[in-house]
Amino acid sequence: MAEQGQPHAWGSGGHAAHAPGADERALVDTYMTRPAITVSADTSVGAALGAMQEFNTHHLLLEDRGRIVAIVSDRDLYRAAGPRAGTPSSSRADDATLRRPVHLVATYGLITVPASATIEEAAALMLERTVSALPVTNGADSIIGMLTSRDLLRGLLTCALPRHAAA
Repeated sequence: MAEQGQPHAWGSGGHAAHAPGADERALVDTYMTRPAITVSADTSVGAALGAMQEFNTHHLLLEDRGRIVAIVSDRDLYRAAGPRAGTPSSSRADDATLRRPVHLVATYGLITVPASATIEEAAALMLERTVSALPVTNGADSIIGMLTSRDLLRGLLTCALPRHAAA
């Protein structure tokens, strides 16, 4: 379980490198980012921003009592913190937003995608639900990674132009 301020990784690290052949379907499992990074729902907005920088990610999953309950993006956090928070021109109120718990700005009702889905199915889901990232589940509904819009673009580009498979 992620403790306050302590990010936790779900799944193994890195991106898969296999590009599908002409007769293969491009699966989410091939292009998703591993691991999905989680923080406690009580983590502060400032600590969540720090975790995003540390792990070079734009999305975090929120964990509460051992369960993944929500997702938060860097846009959610920057919108909540405001442009002056943490800067020399910030006010006490601006800086107070950095101490707010991240669960107050997160999105609940996770939209997930199975690792066995095609990237086309994932793209349709992201467009339909207007989200920029999907937690990826295995057959047992455990989260094993995250599919971001960047991962999706990499997969679609690799399928359309196979010479980009190493990118």
